[in-house]
Amino acid sequence: MVNAAIHRHDPNHLNLGLRFGSRTPEAMLRASRGFDVFSMNSYGYEVDREGLEAAYRITERPILIGEFHFGTPGRGLAAGLRQTKNQQERGTAYRYYVENAAAHPALIGAHWFQWIDQPPTGRMDGENYNIGIVDVTDRPYVELVEAMKATHKRLLHVHSGKKPPVTLRALVQ
Repeated sequence: MVNAAIHRHDPNHLNLGLRFGSRTPEAMLRASRGFDVFSMNSYGYEVDREGLEAAYRITERPILIGEFHFGTPGRGLAAGLRQTKNQQERGTAYRYYVENAAAHPALIGAHWFQWIDQPPTGRMDGENYNIGIVDVTDRPYVELVEAMKATHKRLLHVHSGKKPPVTLRALVQ
């Protein structure tokens, strides 16, 4: 009923549905067929291929990864939910994750969480992760930005199956 109302009153926008964390129960996947896109978070060193396959098979919808990141301790910050050895390895982890996720034909995007590092004193829940593309003074993490640029140059070819995704995995702590 809600999805029908959204489409009736706002037919020119995609309904991205709920954003699920980790593995989604089958009943929720079936209920997600009413959305235009199935949205999920996927925090791991790689996308859960089995979970991605189940989501696509049951929902029959394109898939959007709403959150993922890699961090490393430093500058007074904690590492985040998935940790790499250093800034260079954050870039390696990004390339592996994004290209291997994009190799799945149902995946339409993956969103890095988040643009800027969290404050050293912590956000409202105390998190203070070194997970940004830029630090708190707007200086980019060059290693990560260069890896993103390299991946994005290849992404269409990886997604269409013309090139294989990278196989190099990051060193993790």
